[in-house]
Amino acid sequence: MADVFSIDWSRYRIVDLSYTVTPPGTADRPFVTERGLLADDSFKHAVSTHTHVGTHVESPAHFFEDAKTVVDFPLERFLGRAVLLSVPAASDHIPLTADGCERLLGDVIQPGDIVLCRNGDLASRTQPITAWPSLAAESAQWLADHEAKMIGFDNYFRLGRDIPEVRAVHDILLSRDTCLIEFLDHLDDLTQRVFYFMCLPFKAATDSAWGRAVAIEQR
Repeated sequence: MADVFSIDWSRYRIVDLSYTVTPPGTADRPFVTERGLLADDSFKHAVSTHTHVGTHVESPAHFFEDAKTVVDFPLERFLGRAVLLSVPAASDHIPLTADGCERLLGDVIQPGDIVLCRNGDLASRTQPITAWPSLAAESAQWLADHEAKMIGFDNYFRLGRDIPEVRAVHDILLSRDTCLIEFLDHLDDLTQRVFYFMCLPFKAATDSAWGRAVAIEQR
């Protein structure tokens, strides 16, 4: 009988999509470490940071009182079939409309998919943040209506053009229990539109939690 848990890695590749956090971090995303010793003289690190540093999964508790934290979701919520929303020209998608979502994703998205948003316009990445693609309330609603279970973003893709729009996007998605993943990296390494993805959050009953994000693609 064949080993049902065996994976032929000659047919697949693992892509690490996690952002590397380097101490001491930044003023708004601190990651300050201090090395010390445990009782048996082995090393430990005391860490001063918060839940939105590095690659992290945001739950409804990020915006709503007494809402679900990451531990209130089954692990299946954080893994599964994923599709890539790659914006080829940021200037045409500021903000990304529902029609834009339909053109870029409508032929491939299925209910229960995870959607990863990538700024595919390399030139715009060297320009001010206002030149990057962004979601808007209508594109967030389109994703929610298509039953995306989790949405992730690279570091050149905004969740809105300003604070009110960012809040509107969060409200729409988190109110539907659609978790968000921020600070994804290396999305340029993805070569397929459809792949397997997982980002299992640290098991803490907090509004958000750090995670290690990986994609598995067919070679």
